[in-house]
Amino acid sequence: MTDLFKRYLTLFLSLIILLNFHPVSAASFNEDLREIRAEINRDNLQEAIKKIKKIKISNENEQEKIDILFGDIYLKINQIDKAEEFYQKTFFTSNEEIEARTFIGLAEVRLAQGKLNDAINYAKKSIKINSNKIRPKIILAIAKTRIGEGEESIKILNELYENRKDAEVALAIADYYSSFDDSAQSIKVLEEFIKRDPNNIKVLNQLASLYLFDGNKEKAIEYKLKVYQYYQFNRNRNKQKQAKAWILSIDPNYFDKPVKVKKEDKKEQEEYQEEEITEYNDNIIVPNYEEWNFAHSGWGSGIIIGEGYYVITNNHVIKPEGILVKKIAVRNGLGKVSYAKVVATSKDYDLAILELEKPYDKKYSFEPKNFDKPRTGEDVIVMGYPAVGEGLYIPMLTQGVISKTFNDEFFITTAAINSGNSGGPIFNLKGNLVGIAFASIDKSLEKKYGKSPTDLGYAISSSMLDKVHKYEKVTPANSKKYSKASLYEKMLPSVVVVATLSEAK
Repeated sequence: MTDLFKRYLTLFLSLIILLNFHPVSAASFNEDLREIRAEINRDNLQEAIKKIKKIKISNENEQEKIDILFGDIYLKINQIDKAEEFYQKTFFTSNEEIEARTFIGLAEVRLAQGKLNDAINYAKKSIKINSNKIRPKIILAIAKTRIGEGEESIKILNELYENRKDAEVALAIADYYSSFDDSAQSIKVLEEFIKRDPNNIKVLNQLASLYLFDGNKEKAIEYKLKVYQYYQFNRNRNKQKQAKAWILSIDPNYFDKPVKVKKEDKKEQEEYQEEEITEYNDNIIVPNYEEWNFAHSGWGSGIIIGEGYYVITNNHVIKPEGILVKKIAVRNGLGKVSYAKVVATSKDYDLAILELEKPYDKKYSFEPKNFDKPRTGEDVIVMGYPAVGEGLYIPMLTQGVISKTFNDEFFITTAAINSGNSGGPIFNLKGNLVGIAFASIDKSLEKKYGKSPTDLGYAISSSMLDKVHKYEKVTPANSKKYSKASLYEKMLPSVVVVATLSEAK
């Protein structure tokens, strides 16, 4: 979704809100509401807006329901502040169902803003009003995973799944396992679900990505094709275009022969749509973050530096051994994408600097005044993008201590680091950058410094960043200590996922 489209959509929404509505029957209103929810589910937001323009309001509760729908639409187009504004309008409602939905909307807003403690609190408030709702429990679990409370998160999700075999719960569980480098378990969870609901588009889409990362391109395309056909059936050109570009980046000749949708597939797609509309209130509404135009076959993490023009990551993220990288894209925690090129690397220190085609705002850049020296025994936070699903949109924290340093060049931490965290920043609790994570120790480094236990994380000291990025070293200015949640919120716009399209040499 382009920025220009978002601006027009925002203007259109604002104009619609100013219109006066007229009384109509409750039955007619509920049917109109159902149709609008259907369009939002299908990401046909312009059509949803047209229908809202025609709807007629007869009482305060109906107006509140419309305000919640506006909040959902603004959340979809990643206009988070506007979404919050509409959810806040229903904050003092007298209707418990609307109140529960309001707290869910605010929890989703806070999750997108990186305000994890607030997201948890709003989710709990919604659960207190109506403990049968799925959405707030999933949001609660996601927020706890992001903040590093994984055991509590998976407990919530497993209990939820035992009571109701829901797609949103299955996806959240798969994301959890993916966050901890267990793609096999993620696939197992979703394959078991797809046996019961073989046409669930969200699950098929996630399986396509998981199979691609597992190297099974044929299976990945098989599932992605169903996603493509679904959006073709719904005439959602934007999503259809994205799915087609994904397939073509794997097999450029795939669509040389026409691909038709079978009649039985159309019937199944209609049934899936009806189920999605019915369960609208149980489905998570997430922002449509910007997407890159290829099916990434590899990824890691990084941090924005150099007044927004550059990103630091690992060398092995953008130059994997035996692999030719064709494209690189980055996306920050606010959902903004920029394409990138490599401008400097250090194989010895596993570092690389990327120059961005479209720079980020200077305020998101992490500057040398906040680079700090790693110290043995110091508490640290690793922040990065470890998962295939939700974890590629929202970064996750792991916490530990620095257990050993090596000549101010490298250090070992007890914080968990997996492959998706590679290139991600490591902060101390003052919010200073002490290092860059890499998932596995290079054999030459292992020989130089000695083999260490495999359950420890390895990192390059921030003092080594000058190997690829020259800067003037200064004494860190920041002395304030942050909680995990406040550090996460502060760093969310600056930490990026680095996606690559590659092929074997």
